[in-house]
Amino acid sequence: MEKITTIRKKFNYRLKSVPKLPGVYIFKDINNEVIYVGKAIDLQKRVSSYFGNKSSDSRISHLKKNIHDFEINISQNQNDALVLESSLIKKFQPKYNIRLKDDKSYPYILINLNDDYPKIQYTRNITYKNQSKLKIFGPFSKAKDVRKTIDVLNKLLPYCTTHVRRCVTDCENAISKDQYRDVITQVIKFLDGDQKYVLKQLNEEMNKASLNKMYERAGRLRDQIDSINEFYKLSKSKFNDSSKIDYIGFSKSGNKASFQLFESRYSNINNSFKFIMEGTENHNDTEILTAFINQYYLQKHDKPEIIIIPTLPNLQNLNLEVLKSQNKRIKFKIPYIGEKKRILNLAINNSKYNIDHEILTLSDTNKTLENLKDKLNLNKIPKRIECYDISNIQGTDPVGSMVVFTNGIPNKSEYRRYKIRTVKQVDDYSMMSEMLTRRLNRLDINNSVSKPDLILIDGGIGHLSATHKVVLESQFPKIPIASIAKKHEYIYTPYSNKPLNIDKLSNEGILLQQLRDEAHRFAIGYHRKLRSKRSLDHPLQKINGIGPVILNRLLVKYKSIEKVKGTHYEELLKIDGINSSLAKKILIELKK
Repeated sequence: MEKITTIRKKFNYRLKSVPKLPGVYIFKDINNEVIYVGKAIDLQKRVSSYFGNKSSDSRISHLKKNIHDFEINISQNQNDALVLESSLIKKFQPKYNIRLKDDKSYPYILINLNDDYPKIQYTRNITYKNQSKLKIFGPFSKAKDVRKTIDVLNKLLPYCTTHVRRCVTDCENAISKDQYRDVITQVIKFLDGDQKYVLKQLNEEMNKASLNKMYERAGRLRDQIDSINEFYKLSKSKFNDSSKIDYIGFSKSGNKASFQLFESRYSNINNSFKFIMEGTENHNDTEILTAFINQYYLQKHDKPEIIIIPTLPNLQNLNLEVLKSQNKRIKFKIPYIGEKKRILNLAINNSKYNIDHEILTLSDTNKTLENLKDKLNLNKIPKRIECYDISNIQGTDPVGSMVVFTNGIPNKSEYRRYKIRTVKQVDDYSMMSEMLTRRLNRLDINNSVSKPDLILIDGGIGHLSATHKVVLESQFPKIPIASIAKKHEYIYTPYSNKPLNIDKLSNEGILLQQLRDEAHRFAIGYHRKLRSKRSLDHPLQKINGIGPVILNRLLVKYKSIEKVKGTHYEELLKIDGINSSLAKKILIELKK
């Protein structure tokens, strides 16, 4: 619960900026991996709910604890959110999403006008090559709603669902194409949003049943009317354009420009990307858009046939390779009305949110770093913070890790791992000192960029004292150093035996915890990798009955195979998982 509270505190400023609009939200873990994709009618309410009270669902509780970051994509309506959610789940395969990981997608209603007697079809596949005479309605969140709607329509406006030229009024008699087309036209009107005829028919039947005291039938008709009204609470999109289209919306603020790109393939918005471009303050919209198109599409293989944009780029300054898609010239269009205009506006609105969020995040981060400077009594804002941790199991495979946060954000290209070389016994202080010594010895005294503004140690006063001595004896004795102790999250600095007054739920406290947790994760990962590699090649592994668990227990206790050889039968029996038979087998095999 405490961790969830901490996460909520971390995201509190961002949650307030999330709009109360429909859309899709994406949760990421500490490795920046997508772990969950969801949709919402009200993004702020839905995303905030994950950081509220403890959930009774263990899967949701586990998800909450692993949320390290989130993104949102604003949608025009819940319908667009359905499509994008489905596409992103299939793309990222998030481990906490259960539905929609396979080829199954949301249901649609399809009418193929290429047929003489078009059928009304339920489908989950709309990737048709020729969509010029297709009417596609959806997506719909629940399959039962689609089937129920088709059933209601079929009773009021009988049409073909299975057999050509059958199932219309009198199933024994065929009707003309024109008569059938009139029926289909009425169905299309209904699905397009004109449900007046259908609702009129149902209301007349309901009133008639009520007058005749057929209350059960009247109730069923009332439920049908309610279902239709519920059916149309969502705005339905019609996808009748099979072109490969990209929509680019962008916004400017100061020296930054934000881009939101929607990919439409097979008439679906099935991908969303956002980008921030810096150094744009002295350039106009045309120049900025031209530069973005050149950068983005030069290396992209799946290029669109059409790019929908709010303003035209400078075609003369576009790279010739950018302008081609499957040996055809890409078209640029500025829509003024219709569905394409709606989607473009959606992209523009997302770009505005993205740049506002970027500025808000930057402002909050700067404030956090300024507060950290004051709390730690530093001479300057700690733009580069390095955090160190040690991982070992009773001295076996000891490793160290260094993680780097630049301006409050993980800078993974700067992360480093260390094999502990000189310390043979279980001594975390010495291991930490060795790692820090090696790091400081490699620092370039003339390169101020790579020099940390703050060194953070995972540990208490003992770890801090040992590593502070290393810093004082190095060529960089003035680098500030601090430590963060587990459990109570106490922050220590040299020359003080009391923890600093830094609230663990403050933004500064949370930032230091993030650094410590990331260093710990990085160290643990490296340690496990080395241990696993060693275990696979270890002679003990070849003995039948010794798996990874028992092998690890032996290595933790005896450190080496020579010490295992020198042990006694009775001592082996004390190890959990080793019985009399296995103990004898180990001693026999090792003496061969």
